[in-house]
Amino acid sequence: MPPITPPPVPPPPAAAPLPRSQKPGHGFGGFISGFTLNAPNYLANPIYNLALGLNPVLIGVVIALSRFWDGVTDPLFGYLSDNARSRWGRRKPFMLLGAIMLGVTFALMWWIPRGATDEFYFWWFLGTTLLFYTASSTFLSPWSALGIEMTKDYHERTVLNSYVGFCYKAVGMSYAWLFPLAQLAVFQDTLEGVRYVGLACGTLLTLFALVPVFAVREKELATAAAKHKPLPFIASMRAVCSSPTFLKVSAVSVLTMTSLMTVSSLALYINIYHVYGGNKLAAAKTAAYFGMWFNLLSILSIPLVTWLGRRLGKHRAIMLCLGAISVSAVCKFFAYTPAAPWAQFLIPLLHAPGLAAYIILLNSMTADLVDDDEYRTGQRREALLAAANHWLTKMGMSLSYIAAGLILAGTGFDAAKTIQDPETVLRMRLWFCGVPAVGTLLALILLRGYPLTKARLEEIQQTLRERRASNTP
Repeated sequence: MPPITPPPVPPPPAAAPLPRSQKPGHGFGGFISGFTLNAPNYLANPIYNLALGLNPVLIGVVIALSRFWDGVTDPLFGYLSDNARSRWGRRKPFMLLGAIMLGVTFALMWWIPRGATDEFYFWWFLGTTLLFYTASSTFLSPWSALGIEMTKDYHERTVLNSYVGFCYKAVGMSYAWLFPLAQLAVFQDTLEGVRYVGLACGTLLTLFALVPVFAVREKELATAAAKHKPLPFIASMRAVCSSPTFLKVSAVSVLTMTSLMTVSSLALYINIYHVYGGNKLAAAKTAAYFGMWFNLLSILSIPLVTWLGRRLGKHRAIMLCLGAISVSAVCKFFAYTPAAPWAQFLIPLLHAPGLAAYIILLNSMTADLVDDDEYRTGQRREALLAAANHWLTKMGMSLSYIAAGLILAGTGFDAAKTIQDPETVLRMRLWFCGVPAVGTLLALILLRGYPLTKARLEEIQQTLRERRASNTP
């Protein structure tokens, strides 16, 4: 008898498209992600140093410690959310609590008592900042997992994260204006102004965070996932970090963000002492308009990034965009020039799409990693895996704040001088261009040979469906 040919494995069923209202509803979490990551840094030095006279070194210590703490609490709340079992779901209870805590703690951070000592101000800033980032983790870790659970479709994940990217970049236009708002004439002084700015921002944080809580449906826990006994926290982290693919994606994230953050503050110094010859007001105005222009271009480039992800695949698209960032970093050496101060506004034409791709495509790739993790280990850990990636990235960012101070000191910068030595300015420019150029180039190289293509992910998801159907781990 001829050999019996086994029936072919049926193709995976087409994923039902997400309801239109669900995508922007989830995207509102991008406002929270962007604001919590950046807004405190924009107010820290103007308020605690310029208004209250706190040593900027102590402010840097608080920011570094808060980033470290944020990196620790992200995976912790991710683990708690993954293993929660309640009638309201795994994600929503944490998100609701985090939404309320975010508004309260951000307002508290800037409701600063008058006439206190430097020591009091240091501990007030540190304590309220740690509370704020605890609230951030309480909301963002389960929110990230909720987005991963919303769809299993390779391209739909990218579309979903394009809404997140839009909100993330839209809120980026607000940071530079928080301090000017605190100085409006209606307030007695800056300290009173920042109290009400903090209160208003805290209220908006809570309202925006509540949108995904009530607008997004949380899917029921899969039967196969519910049957698995959860591993202890340390064992779960060890299992997640044992994946070479996860480590590769995390290394890309660390290299990209750390290289950009380490030298980002040098832009203001180069504008002051090189482009504008010591004119701080002109440099500050340029920085504010540059930020708005950069974020506007990032928003406008989101459809292009989404199209590239569909056309080239996620990792090839992000490689292209990281290459654009690397080229733009080299171009900054020539674009920041006193001969044409406006030339620096050409840099975001390359840089902005690159960062938009980083936010959208890397988040979409993280969702793919969850499927790969379940394929390897049998455990479904959406929140923990996303948070573990954030943990590694934020550890790198904590070091970047320390490295930024060391680089500035190493250039020979002297705050007492209104005009810096030419050698000092040249060193600033070289660091400003070299660090992000090299960091993003290394990240690009790391993505070569990335295994989770669309075809491979569909194979993994088909295997997972077969496992669940047979109730085997």
